Amino acid sequence: MMFRKFRILAVVILLIVSNSHASDNAGHVVKQTIRLDDISLHYEFADAQSVAKQPAFTKTIHAGIQHYRKLFGGYPRDLQGKTYTEITVRIRQGKHSSGEADPQLLLLTWSDSKLFGLHSWQTLLLHEIFHLWSAESFRYHDGREHWFNEGFSEFYTFKAATELGFISAHDALTIASMPLGFYSSSERLGRLSMREAASNNKAKFDNYFLVYHGGWVAAMVLDHDIRSRTANQHSLDDVMRMLYQHYPRHKTLYRSEDLVVVLKTTSGLDYKEFFKRYIDGIERIPVAEHFDLGKALWDFEFNPAKRHQHEYLYRALGITSVNNNFMGK
Repeated sequence: MMFRKFRILAVVILLIVSNSHASDNAGHVVKQTIRLDDISLHYEFADAQSVAKQPAFTKTIHAGIQHYRKLFGGYPRDLQGKTYTEITVRIRQGKHSSGEADPQLLLLTWSDSKLFGLHSWQTLLLHEIFHLWSAESFRYHDGREHWFNEGFSEFYTFKAATELGFISAHDALTIASMPLGFYSSSERLGRLSMREAASNNKAKFDNYFLVYHGGWVAAMVLDHDIRSRTANQHSLDDVMRMLYQHYPRHKTLYRSEDLVVVLKTTSGLDYKEFFKRYIDGIERIPVAEHFDLGKALWDFEFNPAKRHQHEYLYRALGITSVNNNFMGK
């Protein structure tokens, strides 16, 4: 797939070179302000290599913000609950990619290598942009909800990357196998619940794949289940919109029990037992009872006539065109 074409209504570039804590090869930070539609990106580049990639960073950030704005139904909010479109973006090149997000702030250390063979700098950036909503506009009560905060961010990152054309439909199916493998082989799976696994920041990273990829698997299964049981009338998208609309960070913080309520409200389906067994409990999520990812990939490649059997999985992964038919959300 090709990147979507974006109409840039106005572009204003202000280039300022000044001393800062971050530095390029000459010991300076390079600042640029890019304005696209309603969005203003205030860049602080730490090196010349990052400056040279500004157009690629801008395309990714602009695409991600507009994509998630449609998903959530509004722009991200600050700590006072006010929406914003002015974002500071600090970027440097490094050996390994990493990122962070806070209200009105994105941090990216980028590399041309893939993190865990999975994340390019584009998908890592999409992950952090997602956090401007989930984590910063509405927020978890404590670290025990990182399975949702991080895992669902991973799910939506790669769904968005597929819908935006950063990765192909084939690759989306292949990539989806990775969280299944990392989750299933997590050392403490069966001994520690996803919520306990991230009870504090040290535990979150000690149990990285149980938390991040366990949450990602939970998101895939829940989205597929909601779509299949409601004939695609509802999905996790409805959950994310309700959290954005009714759980503003400056007023309330969500817990897992709130997520069960939101799921029931938006889909009409009761997931108390799912949470009891697989989120609060230590049972392994029975993925094969919901979908066969390998069969979905095989039919995508070799059996076009059977692709319709995997419609809800394809939709959950952001694959919106099968057999040249647009499948919708």
